Amino acid sequence: MFQFIAHLQFLLKATNQHGVHSPFIYNYVTKCLYSKEKTHPDKSYNVVLKSIAYFKIKTAFVASEKLKKNITTNLNYTKTSVDFGYLNYPDLDKFTAINYHNNTMVFVDNIYSSKQTKETWEQIKLLKNVTVTVDVFYGAAVFFRKEQAKEHFKIRL
Repeated sequence: MFQFIAHLQFLLKATNQHGVHSPFIYNYVTKCLYSKEKTHPDKSYNVVLKSIAYFKIKTAFVASEKLKKNITTNLNYTKTSVDFGYLNYPDLDKFTAINYHNNTMVFVDNIYSSKQTKETWEQIKLLKNVTVTVDVFYGAAVFFRKEQAKEHFKIRL
C-alpha cells in the first residue's frame, strides 16, 4: 500500500523533459532516459544500463551481482574513485563510503519500497556533496557536480 500511495504522490509532482531547465539534466533525460533503446525489462536496470552507455562509464562500484551479470560493457569494478555507483536500496553508510568525483553518478534503487527507504533517500538528498538528483520513482540518479546548483528532479518515464 505504501508504494501505491508513494507512486500517486510521485506522479502528481513529476514532470517530463519540459520541466527541466538544467542543460546537463535535460540532455541526460532526452538523450539517455527517453531513448527508445530497451536494454532490460526491469525499469531500474534499464535506466542503469542506458546511463552506463550514455556516460561512457569506465570504473564502477556495483553492490549487486545480479546487475553485474547484466552489464555487457567492460567495467573496472573498484571502490576507489568510481565513475558510477549502484546501491540496491538507500543505505547512508554505503552511499557515503563511495569514493566519488565531480562526474560520478550513483544510482540508488528501490527508493520508495518502504517508509524507511524513502526516509533514507531524503537524507541522501540533503547531503552537502549531493548537488543533483533525478528521481524516476523506481530509483534515482545522484550527481556530485560542483558547477551545478543543488536541484532535485522527479521525472516520469
